[in-house]
Amino acid sequence: MVAAMLNGHSDTIATLVEPGRVHRRVYADPDVFELEMERIFGRAWLFVGHTSQVPQPGDYFTTELGRQPVVMTRHRDGAVHVLFNRCTHRGAKVANERCGHAARLTCLYHGWSFDTDGTLAAVPMPEGCAEGFRREAFGLARVPRVAEYRGFVFASLAASGASFEDHIGPIKSNIDDLVDRAPDGALAFDLGVHRYAYDGNWKLQVENVLDSYHVPFGHASTVNKEGVQFARREGDKAGTQVIDKATDQVADKAAETDKSRTSQSWKGRRSYIVGNGHGWTSNTSLDDGKRSSPAFDEYKRVLIDKVGAERAQHILTPRLHNTLIYPNVSIMGLNIHVRVIKPVAFDRTEINVYPVRLVGAPDAMNFGNIRLLNVTHSAASFVQTDDIEAFVRTQKGLRSLAGEWVDISRGLGVEEPDRELNATRASAMHEMAMRAQYKAWLGYMREAA
Repeated sequence: MVAAMLNGHSDTIATLVEPGRVHRRVYADPDVFELEMERIFGRAWLFVGHTSQVPQPGDYFTTELGRQPVVMTRHRDGAVHVLFNRCTHRGAKVANERCGHAARLTCLYHGWSFDTDGTLAAVPMPEGCAEGFRREAFGLARVPRVAEYRGFVFASLAASGASFEDHIGPIKSNIDDLVDRAPDGALAFDLGVHRYAYDGNWKLQVENVLDSYHVPFGHASTVNKEGVQFARREGDKAGTQVIDKATDQVADKAAETDKSRTSQSWKGRRSYIVGNGHGWTSNTSLDDGKRSSPAFDEYKRVLIDKVGAERAQHILTPRLHNTLIYPNVSIMGLNIHVRVIKPVAFDRTEINVYPVRLVGAPDAMNFGNIRLLNVTHSAASFVQTDDIEAFVRTQKGLRSLAGEWVDISRGLGVEEPDRELNATRASAMHEMAMRAQYKAWLGYMREAA
């Protein structure tokens, strides 16, 4: 049906993505969004949540996979289940709160109750059920495929397709990079969530995760007069050098125009792609030798006690800034958090930012991480608010019919292999990562049901 709305041609979708550019319809066409719900969010491996969000039997956490309401539960045997959050009687959502604890999940409408593995446990006034009614046939439906890696739970609404290992394999080490920072080797998503929405397409946030080119301009208000950004990690005295200030009146024309130039250290950042739309950017350049505070020093001591000095040094040596696990989740290694991207409409997106607790780290270290995340990625922060404004303005601008194409051609053709990381790399000032995302997008979108 949606394909028919897209002019009925099987190759119509392919015409929306060309080398170095994408058509404005990719962001501004409701019909394209409908097809994304079917072919990307209806098939891909999507991040659901973290096992720490359901630590005890009876705990549950609700979310959406695309438009499908689901509930993640912890059963009595310790197993984690992902179930469709729809009563099998008359269709009401069974679990309505964001999270909670219940021995059984009970529908408010007619009182049908379900065990935490989805089994229908009880039906009020069962004598009224039709002859041949079989309770075992009316359990909550299970999401067809569910998998977990180091606490990160993913699911696919499709019964078949690429395996979880094929999907996540190239990006596993990026998850390891975050989890290994915890002295006890585990994370906990138990510190709340920043939840907000913007009037723009979901792919604007996906692209932005791996876009370092915008920072000196989109986040200009976050740097001081010396062009240095504020400290964003516990123990740092200052952030990275984003801008090199012009030093005299004979500076180049760009400096005369905007009084600043992107710093060489910032230009030195790299981006990497590994297939499936996944990718990451290299770490921000910081003076790690001087990183120190009472909270960080204690954390470092605890980590060394747990894993040894050599391993601790490796863990604490920054390598990653942002990681995108396509299509709906990113991990930040600087202000450590996990960000979930939830499409609502072609021009509406919800963002959930989860601070992560490093299990086994001193409370002061975890508190410092939360405090700095509030400064950078809350709904009223120094960084994320800049990005949201850019997304909204972009969505408004794309209403214009003056131009049909969006350019993502920076660095096209100069990508190079990184054999050590089994990846492809380029300058993070280029748009290789965006092109890789649209390669994955096109792969999903062209695959008929």
